[in-house]
Amino acid sequence: MKIRLLLLFLFLTCGAVFAQNDSIRLMEYLPVGHTDSKPWIERYQNEINRYTDENRQSADLNCDALFLGSSSIQKWDSIYWDLSPLKILRRSYGGASIRDMLYNYDVIARGYRPKSIVLYVENDLCECPDEITEYETFDLIRIFTQRIRRDYPETPFFIISFKPSFAREKALNKQKIVNYLLRSFAENTPNVYFIDITPGMYDSDGNLRKDIFLPDNLHINRKGYAIWTSVIKPVLMEKLYPGADPSGRY
Repeated sequence: MKIRLLLLFLFLTCGAVFAQNDSIRLMEYLPVGHTDSKPWIERYQNEINRYTDENRQSADLNCDALFLGSSSIQKWDSIYWDLSPLKILRRSYGGASIRDMLYNYDVIARGYRPKSIVLYVENDLCECPDEITEYETFDLIRIFTQRIRRDYPETPFFIISFKPSFAREKALNKQKIVNYLLRSFAENTPNVYFIDITPGMYDSDGNLRKDIFLPDNLHINRKGYAIWTSVIKPVLMEKLYPGADPSGRY
């Protein structure tokens, strides 16, 4: 297993030898094992069904930014106000992982008319029995990105960095590896951008701030989302409306 992962990592990083598109296509068949596939991957089916119904009933699937991801996006209750005047559409749910987001891709990511797409998902590195490796996580995000590029070739795609948290302190080094790989991937992939929200989550002494988390020590509170807003909004505004006031005034 270790040998397979090492070879996989070398394969991914040798861009001079293998064409990038070819390597991404091959990764469509990356084997990922967990305890009980079907029940596990369908655990949020009710939310997916709700999005299916909403899409059928909606006459307007246009937006400035389509936000995809897990509970950190779903719990961002003030996202529409924080990112105003950008028009935001969310297709996020529960404890989404990149694995079940690929499974639910057609519902959450296809058929929309966004000016940009934003992804945040961290639950594949969950310190739980169904966790996969940081390298498999990176690969699956690459697969997801390739599908976005296929369906929205001219649409900017933003990947938000994995956030640190006290609840997943043991996963921090793995998160740093994924963030490093995602940053490098974005720098070398047209129309893909990496947004690092981690610096503002630390204090001046380099300690993770306790005042920006909910009691579960995993999800961020209003102060935490204010940090996210200060980083994410200017990036989206500059890309979509160059020259506009970063505060949101045209």
